Amino acid sequence: MDREEFLQELGSTLSGEVPPAVVRDNLRYYEDYIRTEMGKGRTEKEIMDELGSPRLIARTIIDATPGAGDGAYEEYQPGGRGHFGGRDSDGGYSYAGNVRRGQAEETGGGYGSQTGGNFRYYDLNKWYWKLLGILAVIGIVMLVLMVVGGILSIVIPMLPVIILVAFVMWLVKGRPGPWQ
Repeated sequence: MDREEFLQELGSTLSGEVPPAVVRDNLRYYEDYIRTEMGKGRTEKEIMDELGSPRLIARTIIDATPGAGDGAYEEYQPGGRGHFGGRDSDGGYSYAGNVRRGQAEETGGGYGSQTGGNFRYYDLNKWYWKLLGILAVIGIVMLVLMVVGGILSIVIPMLPVIILVAFVMWLVKGRPGPWQ
């Protein structure tokens, strides 16, 4: 396997499983790593043997990325000349991708990058988040009903006594109502 095949397989395995910025960052990282190691005099074959399977690397990246692995992201859309990405002006690869509709693409360094801060995206449109929201609403409604029911369970048995006391006070004071 050569460098182009390695990067293409890594990119296609990550595509749709992690945000496009994560795909782009990892492809750049491995491209730079391979270029640096070749600059040290190592052969491309030695580096590829050292790196191993791009699918295994991709699985590790997917497992380490919060919210990844559920196919929640659009397929990565590379630009370029028939391989995964195209050469940019500094000799590296340029990668471009789109995020699923309704999700803003991260700016300022990308997803999880050290220059961009600690922005994390949690996809709340998954079925288990919707179920959790419905259960939370049901729980809150039940809690309110239990509090109101508890108050009424105390007041209702005492209601005849309260009415009797109010009537006696009205008779004793001779006024039209006990609250005046």
